[in-house]
This record gives sequence, structure tokens and C-alpha cells, in this order.
Amino acid sequence: MCKIKHWLILTLLVAVLSGCQDKSSISFNPESDPVTGIASVVILKPDTNMVYLEDYITDFSAIDSVYYEDKNYVFDRDAKTLEILTPFQEISPLSQILISCGSDLYTIVCRKSPKLKTDVLFKPVAGKNYSSVSIAGDFNGWSPGKDTLIQEGNNWKISLNLDQGLYQYQIVADGVWMNNPSAGDTVSNGIGGYNTLLNAAANIDADKLSLETLSFDDNSIVIGASEVPDRMFILWQNQILPIDLKNFKSNAYKFDIPEEAAAYKRSYIRVYACKSGYVANDLLIPLNDGKVLYNTSDITREDKFSNIMYFVLADRFFDGNKNNNFKINDSRVADKANYQGGDLYGVLQKLQEGYFEKLGITCLWISPVFRNPDEAYQEFPEPKRYYSGYHGYWPVSSTEIDYRLGNDSVFKALVNKAHDKNMNVILDFVANHVHEKHPLYQAHKDWATPLMLPDGRQNIRLWDECRLTTWFDTFLPSWDFENPEVSDTVSQYAIYWLARFGIDGFRHDATKHIPEAFWRLLTKKIKTDFPGKSIYQIGETFGNRELIAGYVGSGMMDGQFDFNLYFDARNSFAGSDSEMKNTALSLMTSLGYYGSFHLMGNITGNHDLIRFISFADGSVLPGEDDKEAGWKRDIEVENLSSYKKLQSLNAFVLSIPGIPCIYYGDEIGLPGAGDPDNRRVMKFSGLSEPEQETFDITSKLINIRKNNIEFLLGTTTVVDARKRAMIIKRKYFDRESYIIFNQSDSVNDVLIAKSEIKDINKFNSNFNSEITELSSNYQIRLNPFSFEILTGR
Repeated sequence: MCKIKHWLILTLLVAVLSGCQDKSSISFNPESDPVTGIASVVILKPDTNMVYLEDYITDFSAIDSVYYEDKNYVFDRDAKTLEILTPFQEISPLSQILISCGSDLYTIVCRKSPKLKTDVLFKPVAGKNYSSVSIAGDFNGWSPGKDTLIQEGNNWKISLNLDQGLYQYQIVADGVWMNNPSAGDTVSNGIGGYNTLLNAAANIDADKLSLETLSFDDNSIVIGASEVPDRMFILWQNQILPIDLKNFKSNAYKFDIPEEAAAYKRSYIRVYACKSGYVANDLLIPLNDGKVLYNTSDITREDKFSNIMYFVLADRFFDGNKNNNFKINDSRVADKANYQGGDLYGVLQKLQEGYFEKLGITCLWISPVFRNPDEAYQEFPEPKRYYSGYHGYWPVSSTEIDYRLGNDSVFKALVNKAHDKNMNVILDFVANHVHEKHPLYQAHKDWATPLMLPDGRQNIRLWDECRLTTWFDTFLPSWDFENPEVSDTVSQYAIYWLARFGIDGFRHDATKHIPEAFWRLLTKKIKTDFPGKSIYQIGETFGNRELIAGYVGSGMMDGQFDFNLYFDARNSFAGSDSEMKNTALSLMTSLGYYGSFHLMGNITGNHDLIRFISFADGSVLPGEDDKEAGWKRDIEVENLSSYKKLQSLNAFVLSIPGIPCIYYGDEIGLPGAGDPDNRRVMKFSGLSEPEQETFDITSKLINIRKNNIEFLLGTTTVVDARKRAMIIKRKYFDRESYIIFNQSDSVNDVLIAKSEIKDINKFNSNFNSEITELSSNYQIRLNPFSFEILTGR
């Protein structure tokens, strides 16, 4: 780069960082933007900060250089990386990477990980002495060997560096797992036991910097801040807008929408700010032809944030073609572990009948449709039952549709019909493993990871110890993705499904068991082969939020399923005397990890977990193996209140940021213990009164979300959270809604201050709760296990 151009870039960089820029010095030119889509935020951590620029940029030919905002970095053009060398303690809470293309600058925002020193103290019960004490929790993959406590007198202590949030753990003393008697709070682990709760400075209080949208006109936007920030970035697409923090007036800031935005059907304004080391919630403001997106009628299925997902387990949904019903002819296979006749014809029929439209769904997630084996196989763990591949996760072909589900023609018809109805279709893609009869494995057995470990053990289901190599079963070899041929071949299978059927994305099975490099390769291929097409990718990872977030970003997934939030919400909504603050803290922790407007999946349940309604019902006994419960007896709903609890969970999932995902049957309260009992045949007729009520309420909740834009793009505030009650507020400009929960077995009068809601008459009560005006509050009377949603008139 010539010296004069380098001088120009540094001059612009100084202007950008100063928070005071002359508009004429900024050139808005999205056409020259080398970044594909909107650049996700880079999270900077205490250890090495290596940014893989190909996550953002597919073509480097027009790039002059890439900079971090200070001089302590190394840009390697050949490796396409930027290493940030600034000591962690010196990194600003918000910073930026700048990409220069001629006179244009493009920005990737960086956020410093808010790691906090969190102390854990273990005081053994009197008379107990231990030689070794460690800690295992969701922050270290439940691995007791990673973090060892140090003995200080009779006590043991450890300091952990954790992001703000809630964590669960147990003490492991001389090999014995136990809760920490020195800590007061415990929480259900979801399988009949309890874990110790660790709060690493998680909070729901609004005493720190927060941002909100205030007003707009055709040419400008006004945002608000609880106080004037130390630093603020406003971006249109991936370019910084000129700002001057001195122009804050009464904690409001007005800025102009770039004139260039009028040329684009959909573009985005984003706002980031920090003060005194604290990073505020971010803002996302889509533009429609250069004007603020305000009407939900302007939203299309290409807007990923609008997805409302429904998971169809094809074999268990609906039988639309009796001619392809072929069970595995093996007496060792129980009926519930065999094929039930559901197929793609059945999904298409329900699509044509309008079932999904009536419910309000905008995105169908279809279970794997790949050809599976024609024989039964014995599961590795005890009691070693025999199963068929009805679920689709044992592919013997990665391009052929299983004849028991349909064929290419019916799948194309299904996708086309969904698109005609303004719905997306994503396919469950299995990349991690194949069945041993898969022809690719038969031709290249050396492409799989070793089944036997050096110590003589079989590498089967060692989920954390051998995360990237473990097999799911003896007949399911996992691919060795360190081999470039494997990654190229398997990623090309995914491209095949996009190209042949025009699907809109993938749910990726077993995401954490595959190296990040594979996901980067697949996403790069998608960006290159399908430029401009909206492809949504969501992963499945059971683990802590840091592990989950490691697979989310511009170069990999759009999101993953937020199992941590689900488990916390499940504990709260399934109980009758619940501490709702734990769910509120979990919600705010997720927003801190994944961003205020993330595309993470918020589930009502899934095919690997006991059905929520059965968990809430107590149908499975405390400490009982939920899978075995489904084999031993018929699990049915015994308490009508369990339907109310499910309705409340659905209301929570459909009210918060992210992508709601309804597991088939959760719209009616289909019961079930663990797998495979949680995969019963879907019920469409003969619904009981509480089942029909649950369907109607879920449909109403979905339509409230679809028709009130604050649920899609609004800021999120926990107004109140306590034992048995919680209030959440969603706000987008002048659109406000309040979601109020009563999680107790009695009528509860929940109060909202008049300082919060100035005029209750400006709100609709969607579920007809009795509202009484008091001197300084509004009182909302809620029935047991119920909720109310107040939306602006």
C-alpha cells in the first residue's frame, strides 16, 4: 500500500475512533463491501484472539489491508487471519477491525468478553477430611479434572474466570460428587437430582447503560440511552455512521439514515455502546427501502429474525401414503422403536390442509430424510435394545431419500408448497457420522476416527472426553474431519440438498462433535454458491454457553438451540412454587452471550428430552431414568394444571428474542417420557378439551408475535422477577408489550407500577385478565399457572 493511502486510512480511523466525524469523510458504498452479509461481533477473550477473516470475506482481491484499531496486531494476508496482540486488560469493551478497500472503510465490531473472577468456597461437613477436591460444572464441560480446589486450613477454594451469568456445578471430593454445603442455592438438574447454583454477577437490574429506540421519520432515527455512553458505534450495513457524542440531548441521540439506503430493499442499522467497562444491549433496526421497518406486513420469509419454527419428525407425524409403510421385520424391535408410517406425503398433506398456517408457523424443520438401513441394530449401552433407523440419523446414503418417507418428487412438491405459503423449509443434516453400510465409509474406512482408544476402551459416547472423535454407536463411524477430503466431500452433500431442492437451510446434528473448520468450509461454500440467498443454519450443541457461542457467527452458524435457557425455564415453569428470577437471569445471560437480537433457537422441547408436559406433570418420578420410564409404563397427563404450565412455557418461548421452535405435539400437550416415548405419532383428531385449548392458545401466541413487531425487533427488559411471578417488557420505538406470568397454584395479583405503564387504557389485554387501577400501581389478577400479554392498541 502506498504511503498516501495508508495516511488516509489512519486519518479516517482516528476520526471514527474519536466519536466525532465529518459526514463528508465517510463514503457509504455497500456494493464494494467485501463482507458477506452483516458482520457478526467478534468476542475478544483473555487468551489468543485470532480472527479468521474468511468468516467474513470470501474474496480478498479488492482489499488493501485489514487493521485493528490500535497498532498491536498482525494481519496475515496469505493465511487470511488477523491476530490481535493487545493485552486483554488494555482492550476497550468495544473496539473494531477495519477493512480498507480504496477509500472505503468497513467495520467488524469487537466486544471484550466480560470475564470476572468468581470465587467458590467449599467447607467440608464437620469431621470430613478430603485429600483431593475439584469442581465440575457447565462452565468446564462437567469435567472434574480441569479445575482443582486449593486447601486453605479446613476449607477448599478456587477462583474461576467466568463470563457474567448463572452456572450449575457440583463438588467432587475424593471422587464423590456432591452439592456444595457452603452455597445456599440449588437447582433441579432435570433428571431427578439437584446441582449447586453459581451466580457470576448475573443481574436483571437496569442500573447500567441501556439503549432503546425512541422515534423515527423518513430520514432520521432517535435512540435513547440511560446515560451518555463513553463510546458508541452506529453502523449502516458494515460501515460506521458519523456521530458526535456531544449531541446527546436529554439522553437521546438523533442521526440521519444514509441516503444510499433507499436503493436497498432490506438493510440494517446497528447500535453498540459502552460506559465504564460495561457494554449495553445492542439495537437492530431493519430498513425497508431506506425507511425504518415498522409494519409486520413488510416482513418476508427471507428475514431470518421472523422465523417461527416447527420440528416435524417425519416418521411420527402423519401417514400420507400407505403404500410405503415398511416396518423392520425383526421381533427384537419393539413397535415404538420401529417405523410408524409417517412420511413426506403426510407432511405435504398437512401443509395443503392448512395445519401449519392455522398454527402460524413460518418455518418447517424436517427430520433427516436420508436413506437409512433396512435392518435393526443393537444399541451399545445397556439394556442393549434393538432399534430401526426410523428417525433418519443413521444414513446409508447422504443424497437418496428413504423410500419409506417418499422420493425426490414429493420432497420438491413439499418445499414448493411451503414457499407458496410463505414458509421456509430447513432440513436436518447429519454430517458427523454415517451408518457403517454407507458406501463412502465402505470405500474409505480410513476416513473415520478410530473406534478403539490407546487405552483399550471403545470410543463410544465419550461426549466430552473425546468430543471431536467419539462414535455414537458401534455401527455409526464418525468422520475424521482433520482429513481435508472428508470435509470437502461431506460439505458437498449439504450443497447438493440446497441446489437440488431449494431448501432454506439446515439444522445441523451433533454440531459440537465436528471441528469448527468444517463449519467454516461449509458456510464459505454456501456463500459462494448461493450469493444473496437467505440460508439459515442452526446447530445442536449440549454444553455451556461459551462452547455453544463458539460455533455461532458470520463464518459458521446463524444460531444454535439455547438448551441452557430451556433447562432453566423448564425448572421454573414446571414447578408450583418457582423462583422466576433464575429464568430471568438465564434470559439476560443468553442475551449477553449471543447478542440482543440473536438467531438462537428457543425450544418448547425436542426429540432427545422428556416431553415438557410429562416433566411438569411428575409422570416420571424424581431420580428415575426418563427413558426407562417410557418402556416400563404408559405415560399420560394426570394433572390438568400441566397443560397450563405448558401454555406458560410456550408463551415465554414466543415472547423472547430469538427463533421460537415448537416440537411437534407441544402445541397440544402430547405426553412422553424419554426417547423413544417422546416421539409418539402426532395426534390430529379427537383432541381433549385441554389439548384443543393448548392448540388455540399456542396459535394465538404465535399470531401475537407475528403481528406485533416489538416481539421480533424490540429491546428486552425484565421489569420484575421473583418467586412465582415475572414481567418482561418488549419495546420497539412506540410499540410496547408486557408479558406477565403467575407461576403459582393460586390466584396471584401481580402489580405493575404506573411509572412503568402510564395509561393502561392504551393496551389490549389479550387473555382477558382482570385489571384494577390502584393509587400507584395497576393490579393484574392472574389465575393459577397463567399469563397475560398486554399489547399496545
